[in-house]
Amino acid sequence: MVNEFNGGTSSRGENASSRGRSEFERTETFSPAGPIRAKIFTRSGDVAVRSVPGNKLEVTFSASSSKFAHLLDEATIVFDERRGELEIHTQRGDRGTRPHGPTMKNKRSWFDFGGADLDVYVVVPSDSALDVATVSGDTAIIGPLGDVSVSSVSGDVVTLDPCDTLEVRTASGDVRTGHVRAILSCRSASGDVECLGSAARTEIISASGDVIVSAEQPGKVVVKAVSGDVHVRVARGLAVDVNGNTVSGDMGTNIDLDAADDAKSDEEQVYIKISTVSGDIRIDKAS
Repeated sequence: MVNEFNGGTSSRGENASSRGRSEFERTETFSPAGPIRAKIFTRSGDVAVRSVPGNKLEVTFSASSSKFAHLLDEATIVFDERRGELEIHTQRGDRGTRPHGPTMKNKRSWFDFGGADLDVYVVVPSDSALDVATVSGDTAIIGPLGDVSVSSVSGDVVTLDPCDTLEVRTASGDVRTGHVRAILSCRSASGDVECLGSAARTEIISASGDVIVSAEQPGKVVVKAVSGDVHVRVARGLAVDVNGNTVSGDMGTNIDLDAADDAKSDEEQVYIKISTVSGDIRIDKAS
């Protein structure tokens, strides 16, 4: 069974006051059997996704003013109940835009909704999977999820709660992540990257942004940077094996970089490989 625009429960503006957002809104609600996969495609609109226990699934489009209210009827929501898949497009006929090159925008908070596109607020069941593709919108994710993928040209990405895997691609946006269990892959051209909990396999590539990584579990952390500084904090109890290289930057640490003597097993070791051109490298034990 596939639910489209009028297939779910629809309302206009009823949630605006409770969230302090625009009065020009459209909300759709569905009843999935469990976790789903949500795919969200926008151009300049911001995206906020929250996962909650239970089977709640709710999509809200928000227009910044009456000037863009007509977009509420043009946006599409398709929920395939049998497959457990949700697909959202803020602009009709827009199959999503993958970044092909950098564009510029003024930095702003993801709470600052506005512009000639709809912002999207989605509530999904915990442990759902998520794919977001946007050009200049910011993305914020709250609550535990499964596999997450975010692609953006100039938008910031914030996801602070645990997820199984996380893939982020952005040209000029900043990225801030929480704990990732299995695989973290992040590519950013000019934005800063802060990872609060590295995955079992972590790879971060940044051209000019600074990188901060907290290594909290055994595994492998690879960071490649051109002109940004790299700082890795290693959780206490983990042995460390480091391969670091910088062309013109400095490298410093307050821990023994040879893990051979203090590692009890491979399961308690984190392997760190860092390469920079002009950035500094710092590796410390977490306080």
